[in-house]
Amino acid sequence: MNSLVEVKNISKTFGSGHTAVKAVDNVSFSVKDGEIALIMGPSGSGKTTLLTIIGTLLSPDSGSVFINGLEVTALSKRKLPDVRLKKIGFIFQSFNLLSSLNVLENVAIVLELMGTRSRKAKQQAQKLLEELGLGNRLKYNVANLSGGEKQRVSIARALVTNPAVVLADEPTANLDSKSGHKVMELLRNIAKQEGKGVIIVTHDMRLKDIADKTFWIEDGKLREHSPLQ
Repeated sequence: MNSLVEVKNISKTFGSGHTAVKAVDNVSFSVKDGEIALIMGPSGSGKTTLLTIIGTLLSPDSGSVFINGLEVTALSKRKLPDVRLKKIGFIFQSFNLLSSLNVLENVAIVLELMGTRSRKAKQQAQKLLEELGLGNRLKYNVANLSGGEKQRVSIARALVTNPAVVLADEPTANLDSKSGHKVMELLRNIAKQEGKGVIIVTHDMRLKDIADKTFWIEDGKLREHSPLQ
């Protein structure tokens, strides 16, 4: 198994002086292909900050992040959008879908941003959406979808570029139990069947059932295995 994500001695502090908060404190861990890593912890513990740094949306104060062997923390800001587009798939709690586009267009637009022609992009997007059980929702406005359907569109958008790594921020938080279970199955399949590295930040204890590694972060410090186990 190859290490798709390597986090080495990452630290991030917000503020300065007596108001400084160390959101991430010398964190190191790795995720291999086919693995699901869960990062849990109380609100304000540094979970989302850490995920945002791994996703290259925030720069650390020190340390390195490697995505599929590439040291993304050493790249210029000009090169990072291309890394996000091609190497990382993002799944957000709030779905972050474009309300002006239908289901098919929300997924196809990611490929179009990579330079794929519109017709081919829509063909690829349609195939993936059908695999995720959304073949009868392609022309729907996303506002007319259930929460579970919106999250599956979000997952399709994250996967359509075939990224090495998938980062999910509270992917089941806005879902009922049945929809949350379906999303769990999808995330497990993404890792196990497609050989991707999946990192999930969550409060949802049910997700421990699909995780290969569970980390607990508190006051910016990461350790393996939650004390709640």
